[in-house]
Amino acid sequence: MKRYMLITVGTGRYREDIAKAILISINDKNPDRVIFFCTDKSKEETIPFIEKDYKNFEVVILKDENDLEAIKQKCDEVIEKLKREDAYIVVDYTSGTKAMSAGIILSAIENEVNYISYIAGSRDESGRVIPGTERILSFPPNRIYRKRFYREGIRYFNNYLFESAKKIFENVSEFTSEKDSILKKSNLLIKLCDAYSNWDLFNHKEALEILKSLPEEEKTLLAGWGVRSKVEKHKELLYKINSSQFSVEMALDLFKNAERRFSEGRYDDCVARLYRLLEYIIQFRMAEKDLYVRSDNIFDTSKIDLSRIPDHLKDRYSKPAGLEASAELLKELNDDTGIEICNSEELKGLLSARNSSILAHGFIPIKKETAEDFLNLMRNFIRKMQIPKFEDTYKNFEFLQIRDVL
Repeated sequence: MKRYMLITVGTGRYREDIAKAILISINDKNPDRVIFFCTDKSKEETIPFIEKDYKNFEVVILKDENDLEAIKQKCDEVIEKLKREDAYIVVDYTSGTKAMSAGIILSAIENEVNYISYIAGSRDESGRVIPGTERILSFPPNRIYRKRFYREGIRYFNNYLFESAKKIFENVSEFTSEKDSILKKSNLLIKLCDAYSNWDLFNHKEALEILKSLPEEEKTLLAGWGVRSKVEKHKELLYKINSSQFSVEMALDLFKNAERRFSEGRYDDCVARLYRLLEYIIQFRMAEKDLYVRSDNIFDTSKIDLSRIPDHLKDRYSKPAGLEASAELLKELNDDTGIEICNSEELKGLLSARNSSILAHGFIPIKKETAEDFLNLMRNFIRKMQIPKFEDTYKNFEFLQIRDVL
């Protein structure tokens, strides 16, 4: 990776003083090449003093040293070109007009250069650094735009892009001082990304363990965001899901997961989850009727307990029963859930579309309208599971939405 240093060049008090300060900065950073941003005057009067000791450079002329917009645009052009070459870029704004310094700094921050540097020291009445008092100060610009990164991370988190959000918060933490409140918030959000990413992937046990491990200090931050009580409810829901093979909480979790995939425009993924939800509802009802073989108090959903069904059905269900066969069995037993599923013409059409989709057995992507119809149908099926306080429980499954204005 080639190292470039971009430096604004003014005229200073005697020209030599500016040249000396710039050379100090160059020697400190040891770049492969330097690009000077000069006015016609500073090129003629300051550059010759630099050239005596350093020759590996090029000059970019700024036509108007007071035109901030034009200066930034010129800096953008140079930095963007170097970024395409994967260069390591350091910007020094020690000298030049205020517009020159502001222009290159704005460009450096916006284009995310690697480091920003300047020469500090005691200053005279004109504001110039007194020769002999120079000291180099440099910092990664990440510290400047950490708030922007932080807000971007929250936006990703609120849109369920947990892995991307986590990387952003890790970057914020790396360049934030221990005294900065953003550091504690970012570290908490990294944990929340892990928790809700696991939950989104149905790793309920891992999600619960992360949320249970949050210390009181981080719970206070959650309270400041207005989501502490919601996290506590999520812990309760995850505990119930982890504690039972079949639960209304797991059914709702599958449905909410499908809703999130729909909101992302991932309609095939949405329908895949709805299909599993339909199967889960059937299995749930089968378990309630104790129709599965048990092993260590766990239902084996691949084996029907033949002793629990009429003799004339035993041959038909001696082999593992899939979704349709299980629904038919429930119907044969006069179960309302089985009857409704088997008699629903709308469901048959939706299942046909699912079976033809790329994530099932076919090659046809699921359309938005199909996924939406399937969502509405499954919402009605869930409502008939007689979940206490359905609307409240349904709302409790909504993932966190962080609102933090810095």
